[in-house]
Amino acid sequence: MGWFFKKKKAVDLQYIKTDIHSHMLPGIDDGASSMAESVHLIKQMRDLGYKKMIITPHVRFGSFDNDTAEFESRLRDVVYALQESGIEMELEVGAEQTIDEGFKEHFRNGELKHFGRNKYLLIEFPFNMLPMNIKDTVFDLQSAGYSLILAHPERYLYLREQKDMIDYLHDSNVLFQLNILSLTGFYDKATRNFARWLIKQDYIDLVGTDLHHQKHLDGVKKALTDKYLHKLVDCDRLMNSMF
Repeated sequence: MGWFFKKKKAVDLQYIKTDIHSHMLPGIDDGASSMAESVHLIKQMRDLGYKKMIITPHVRFGSFDNDTAEFESRLRDVVYALQESGIEMELEVGAEQTIDEGFKEHFRNGELKHFGRNKYLLIEFPFNMLPMNIKDTVFDLQSAGYSLILAHPERYLYLREQKDMIDYLHDSNVLFQLNILSLTGFYDKATRNFARWLIKQDYIDLVGTDLHHQKHLDGVKKALTDKYLHKLVDCDRLMNSMF
């Protein structure tokens, strides 16, 4: 009966290599509240096997009205703090930009913060409803040269009833980034089930931690033995390592 208690194998995060969604610029949104917390969490990410993190502060009208022009200087502060602590981690900064009433103005003013060589832009939908005219927005952004990544589609539960929209976004080359946490039921059971469905449909292109604090990181560690995360890694579709 010893086989019954055999410990499940954890996913090797060195294969994933890059976390493309986190909130580690201290004091700028609802992520790390201090430099010490940011350094502590990034050290644990390194110990898990990550080689690079793309930090994506919220840009959201009315709650996180951040100036993306300040992100690079704030990132340099984190890089310096890591060097002082002897922690090796490659960092890049983008933003998690909500498609809301302030988004078009940011777009017009050239304030969208992209990352990577192909102008990757991490976008977020509101959690209560699909943004109006989203097809036009996708077209306009792609026409401007942005490569779009939709953050955690499994968390927009209204999309469960709009499978045609999921197909449209996927067919329009919008990349889908799953939160690893979703696989543990961290948010809720419905989100976990929707995440599993998206994986079964081969719709997930990227995974991220969406790391804000220690509780999130503990959840990521718990998810490393999840069979659906193993499925994502084993199917060799994840694009994280290209960043």
